Amino acid sequence: MRQSSRMIMMRLICARRGGAVSTLSLLATTRSYSCLLPSAAAREGERSIQQGPRNNWSRDEIKAVYDSPILDLLFHGAQVHRHAHNFREVQQCTLLSVKTGGCSEDCSYCPQSSRYDTGVKAQKLMNKDAVLDAAHKAKEAGSTRFCMGAAWRDTVGRKTNFKQILEYVKEIRGMGMEVCCTLGMIEKQQAEELKEAGLTAYNHNLDTSREYYPNIITTRSYDERLETLKHVREAGINVCSGGIIGLGEAEDDRVGLLHTLATLPTHPESVPINALLAMKGTPLEEQKPVEVWEMIRMIASARITMPKAMMFKLLGLIPKAPDFSNDAKGKDFEAENCEVAISNYFHAQSKHNLLLQSSCSKARSTIISSSPQWTPPPARLVKFNCDEREVAVLGRNSTCQIVHGKGCWIKAISPLQSELFAIINLCRLSHVIIKSDCKMAIQLS
Repeated sequence: MRQSSRMIMMRLICARRGGAVSTLSLLATTRSYSCLLPSAAAREGERSIQQGPRNNWSRDEIKAVYDSPILDLLFHGAQVHRHAHNFREVQQCTLLSVKTGGCSEDCSYCPQSSRYDTGVKAQKLMNKDAVLDAAHKAKEAGSTRFCMGAAWRDTVGRKTNFKQILEYVKEIRGMGMEVCCTLGMIEKQQAEELKEAGLTAYNHNLDTSREYYPNIITTRSYDERLETLKHVREAGINVCSGGIIGLGEAEDDRVGLLHTLATLPTHPESVPINALLAMKGTPLEEQKPVEVWEMIRMIASARITMPKAMMFKLLGLIPKAPDFSNDAKGKDFEAENCEVAISNYFHAQSKHNLLLQSSCSKARSTIISSSPQWTPPPARLVKFNCDEREVAVLGRNSTCQIVHGKGCWIKAISPLQSELFAIINLCRLSHVIIKSDCKMAIQLS
């Protein structure tokens, strides 16, 4: 159905219900979604809130969630998060490499592999005093969980070192902290010993989809990873398992990773979602950084499919921020007088609810067309114009009457974030048609 036909249909439906239709109209659009049909993120997010976690996800269902408009995905992921968790709480964890380098594995992303020349030297297991001192400092800095990582393929044949790890776990638990370990593959007996020592959680990532996995690692099978997770679960230890994006995988592989995690008999209590930090000397050293929007899409999809899991993001594996270097000459012609009208508007009385908006002309990836003159919207529609200079928005109807407006300052990390902030607030209206001359904003929403 063409855009014009969809606009007419939405106006008729709203007229019957006595509602109002609003539109953010900043010229042409390259991509649009009907607000009459809920996205997969909306449907599944609501089902997660109403019914809780489920383990019978199909891959197609998760793909539909993943492919939802980014702002819809972000909004409904946040709704699920607020329902299942205290949204004001973030757990701070500290990760210490207690045994660095010299690993026999061939993980393509890892500088600790002995197979690659990365400058990382093999070290022995840290002694007890050094580990406990690091744990004390972590607690003083606000961390409530302390994780110890060792560059081992497995713990078989490492009885002495494993006993030391058990001692570290007991001591740190005695400080009142949660303790997590990632020591490679472990057997059933070792999982039970870790549980007895007081281990809170065991981290063992799947890294990527089963299909793409052989391209990244050949020294350990996917099923061996799942077997370790099984031992951990059966021992009564919380499972911490996620993956890395940016390994050269396709989006379908990201969906595959989520599908494997979301269909485990019990969802992991913690799901780390990491972006590759390409390290010199590894086979993946030339991989491009992950865009921040890819990270948002992955985390939000994981949140909807595994509502009760804690989502972890390791600091240091930071996705790439959007580049707006080509958009500096963008101009918002229609909003040039917006701040003056807003200022006058707030001195008048209005019965309409004020809607917080913002926009930014510098967020243009492509200026499709422009017009120096403001043109009124069709009847029954409201046209929103935004201006970054005063972070303001103004809504006028077909007779040029102001019906919505507000000016404010917001903290934004980028021009595009300001543009998206305006759009996501508009999406909260009952029926909205969004047009923007910001191609990137439309593509993301």
